[in-house]
Amino acid sequence: MPEPLKNEYNETFVNKLGDLLAERDESFNLDGFVCSIINDNWEDRELKARMRHITNMVHAHSSLDYPDQLKIMTDISSHFGGLAGMTFPDYVEVYGLDHLKESMDALKEMTKYSSSEFAIRPFIVKYEKEVMRSMLDWSQDENEHVRRLASEGCRSRLPWAMALPAFKKDPGLILPILENLKADDSLYVRKSVANNINDITKDNPEVALTLCEKWYGKDAHTNWIVKHGLRTLLKNGNERALQIIGFDDKARFEVEALQLSEQKVKIGDSFNFEFQISNKEPKQAFAKVGFVVSYQKANGSLSDKIFHVTEKEFASVDSTTFNKKLSFKDLTTRKHHPGLHKIGVLVNGKKLAEEEFELY
Repeated sequence: MPEPLKNEYNETFVNKLGDLLAERDESFNLDGFVCSIINDNWEDRELKARMRHITNMVHAHSSLDYPDQLKIMTDISSHFGGLAGMTFPDYVEVYGLDHLKESMDALKEMTKYSSSEFAIRPFIVKYEKEVMRSMLDWSQDENEHVRRLASEGCRSRLPWAMALPAFKKDPGLILPILENLKADDSLYVRKSVANNINDITKDNPEVALTLCEKWYGKDAHTNWIVKHGLRTLLKNGNERALQIIGFDDKARFEVEALQLSEQKVKIGDSFNFEFQISNKEPKQAFAKVGFVVSYQKANGSLSDKIFHVTEKEFASVDSTTFNKKLSFKDLTTRKHHPGLHKIGVLVNGKKLAEEEFELY
């Protein structure tokens, strides 16, 4: 069983952080800092609670004002990476909101070793135009971590982060940043740009589609971003998105057979199913193939989940058989309920066949 993420913040980390702070700050109460963190309450604190408590204890055990403490935090941030290193941007988020320039400079430096994607968001809310100007500059920085922050930090729907409702309403300030990053050499950056576009499709699909129409076909890196950025619209069979990527949404396909290995399935078990897709066009056609499962909810209604299968060039009058397996084991993200379920085959977002089965 993997180690809980919260254990990234452990006694070794706390002692190392305390020692580095004490080396640079004569006023820092090292013993008090460690004892205030590693105590009887420590095991009960979860991931974010541990990070925030460490942030608060750094502040509580020094007599320095914010600008002086920030210089030290920025200096030692390079000694830590990954999740544990997010303590440093968190300190800026909590105590630096009234010090825009110093805090922005620090977040830019700290993100090189961890990530400032969460910490920067309160600054966007309070100083939208100023921060977005800085992030536009960062989108052309030589460091890939800084360029990624320019995109990731302003995502309208960044998971586990403060919401940016202004950008859900109007993503206009994000678009120049994405323009600068649309052909970035770094996959790390390109993934962020694609995720940013996918966020935009949830609230402003026409904006995202117009942007991707302009981009697609110009560069291999850009094409990758467009394809991944439009993934939700592609899954849902949006005709304009399909056309941008080159799927022949007007081509005629048929599902000649959809067969289930079982008509009744016990919760916790699995079943197999098979389907055949044929291209009825006189020429080859490109198609996105998937399937949709309509799961029974606790209230008796059905909830659809779409699964991707493949993207394939079908030759004229080509028939291809697909075999898949579906599990009904309960997960933390999905609890199964007994009753009628449905499974359907999707070709370019269109449901071409459907069968029912019972889960008990």
